[in-house]
Amino acid sequence: MPKQKRKTLKAWLKAFIIALVILWIIKTFFLDIVVVRNDKMENTLFKGDVLLINKLKPGPRMPITLLSIPFTGNTLPFSSRPAYLNWIQLPYLRIKISDIHRNELIAFNYPKENDPPIDKKRTEIKRCIALPGDTISIHDKQVFVNEQYLEEPENCKFRYRITAFEPLDTLFYNKYRITYGHLVAKPYIYDIITTRAIADSISKDSAVKRIQILKTLNLPKFMVLFPFSPYVSWSFDYFGPLFIPKKGQTVKLTKYNIHFYKDIIEKYEKNTLQIKDDSTFIINGKQTRTYKFRYNYYFVLDDNRDQAIDSRFWGFLPETHIIGKASLVLYNLENENGRFLKKLK
Repeated sequence: MPKQKRKTLKAWLKAFIIALVILWIIKTFFLDIVVVRNDKMENTLFKGDVLLINKLKPGPRMPITLLSIPFTGNTLPFSSRPAYLNWIQLPYLRIKISDIHRNELIAFNYPKENDPPIDKKRTEIKRCIALPGDTISIHDKQVFVNEQYLEEPENCKFRYRITAFEPLDTLFYNKYRITYGHLVAKPYIYDIITTRAIADSISKDSAVKRIQILKTLNLPKFMVLFPFSPYVSWSFDYFGPLFIPKKGQTVKLTKYNIHFYKDIIEKYEKNTLQIKDDSTFIINGKQTRTYKFRYNYYFVLDDNRDQAIDSRFWGFLPETHIIGKASLVLYNLENENGRFLKKLK
């Protein structure tokens, strides 16, 4: 190969490597892109939305799994094999820049996945409802934080029951932008998922006799919500009060609340926990009646409240799992007419 061509090739290779390093730095510390894979956040986010994640809020999390192939996701292309080795795991460290606020949309690694390292768990997007040190409760579908009503986003959707004078067809569903609905009883009784504003419009439709929001007082026996305790019986719509753990705060352990903090003590903060006689607690080999939290925790909800898989199901969101704030919808992969450059609230 001629000397000039070798120099040109080396220059291009050097430029390519520099570009990759710059992209890796941006992706790791500043911005990332995530695709929405489900309908849990409709109508705020839709399946196929490509989101821009701002990692400067709360601040960039340092890499945890060092032996990873960049830009491939968590699996190798066209394969289900992991694109990383978990031989070297660094402790959690974050450069704190700003705080997360209530009602912000945040991206995080799903805490209930057990096998992958923290930064290799699947990414979820949900709305932050309660912050470290808050107390949250849900009563009659309304959210209260520190005993104050928290205004719900306008796109929040709930399950409603419609009693109609005639069959509801596709034209009716399209008119009110209903993506989920089905006949539940004859002659014309339907369940739908929609927002409060649209439900109000439906109530004025001449085809509708009555529309009412559905509330869950008691869960079916096969369904169990957080904190999975024999002393607590909560539902989607009547939940709490629940204290959200804060870094450095000490809580007194009892047989009534140990189920709230069991995952925190064992899974998220890597201690050993033994529970004897329902009220004797041994942490790291020492009997104790208190526990001091090492990290901050959050409580998140889906905007599609009655089709959700959120903190009501799996519990607290550790700060160690937070990736950043969802700031912008770039476009939608599945809607050719779709959404483009929409700022998220």
